[in-house]
Amino acid sequence: MSRGIRWGPPGRPLPVGTHALAGGLAGALVLVLLQVPAGGIIGAVAGSALTSGIRGRTPPPRTVRTVGMLLLGCAAGARLEPSTLVNLLHLAAPILLAVAVLLLLDVVLAAVLTRRYGVDPVTALLACAPGGVSEMTMMAQDADARTEIVVAVHVVRVVTVVLVALPVLLVLLGHS
Repeated sequence: MSRGIRWGPPGRPLPVGTHALAGGLAGALVLVLLQVPAGGIIGAVAGSALTSGIRGRTPPPRTVRTVGMLLLGCAAGARLEPSTLVNLLHLAAPILLAVAVLLLLDVVLAAVLTRRYGVDPVTALLACAPGGVSEMTMMAQDADARTEIVVAVHVVRVVTVVLVALPVLLVLLGHS
């Protein structure tokens, strides 16, 4: 038996993850309609967390997370055009250097989280890793890391970039 509100037919609970999905959709919709920058991702994370009671429910089965990753990959791949791939080939060396620098920074920041705050190394690496909130969350669940720390760090990063760094950059570039 599941805990909390039962929105399914009498005697039959909803499938695992339904509450999180509904909350995520509602949160995303509200923030998108309010035109909050990055409202879709921030609202989805917040709404899903609220309806799930922040780890109060069983996470969705691995197959659901795998399908989610597959859909994220398809969405990213659908945006690639042949010209983009050609440009990536021409920029392969600087891109690989940038990835190496980001991964080195990930290890340094993860070491700080581990030593100073006692976060386990896997959680720290995933929390500091460059990547999307959704992808890092699923990887954290698969690695049995502390998902709440990974999500919190990535949401703070996204909010900081969108609400602080982006406006500062626009001011510096002279856009109002």
